[in-house]
This record gives sequence, structure tokens and C-alpha cells, in this order.
Amino acid sequence: MAQVSFEKDIKPLITAEDQAHMLFMFDLWSYDDVKSNAEEIYDSVSNGRMPPAATGRTWSSDKVALFKQWMDDGYQK
Repeated sequence: MAQVSFEKDIKPLITAEDQAHMLFMFDLWSYDDVKSNAEEIYDSVSNGRMPPAATGRTWSSDKVALFKQWMDDGYQK
């Protein structure tokens, strides 16, 4: 399996709406911010707390697994 990277694989999972909603805490389109908050983000997407419930969508198990793989691969940029 190819190594998962932020720019190629993770950033495209995050919508403009998600990014704007979370700017009060951190920038979901920023590699450094996402890396620094990866455990919290992973917990939130895997438990359905993120994206916000108001959007009516959650990440599929495939997307959650991809984010976890990015973490396990060492947070490749």
C-alpha cells in the first residue's frame, strides 16, 4: 500500500465548510495544525463528532481508516 500523505490524501477529505467551522480552534487545511491535533481529530471523526452533526454527514469507515493510516505512517506531508 502506498504511503498516505496529508496533501494528497488527507486534505482532500476536509471540505471548505469543515475548515471554516473549525478555524476557531485550528486550521484543518494546515499540515502543522492537523498533525498537532491528529489524535483529537481522529477521535472526533471516528466517533462521528466531526464533521459537525449540523452538516448531516459523517466520515465513512474508509475515510477514518485513511486518516489513521496517515498517523501510523508518520504524518507524511
